[in-house]
Amino acid sequence: MNIQIKGVNLIISLKIRKMINDKFVDKLDKLLPQFNNELKTAFLRIEKDKRYKDYTVQFDMTLPGQKNSFHAETKHHELEAATVDLREAIEKQIKKYKHAD
Repeated sequence: MNIQIKGVNLIISLKIRKMINDKFVDKLDKLLPQFNNELKTAFLRIEKDKRYKDYTVQFDMTLPGQKNSFHAETKHHELEAATVDLREAIEKQIKKYKHAD
């Protein structure tokens, strides 16, 4: 998957990238094997709220030939938990998309 990660009030370190790849990207790639990785374009925005110490994570992905994009947003105190919640929301959308065909 071709994913662009943007951090707001947060530096996207190698550790964060690895966690996102392991907990998010690899699992979504397995749900969409029929699409080449270069064709799956996604944007992940991670924002850390300085005041409340929460993470807001937003995800958008488009697939070739699809009218609407996949979109989800979640908020959590832990970045890893927010990432897993976000993945689960996107997995539901992908499964719904696959069964609609």
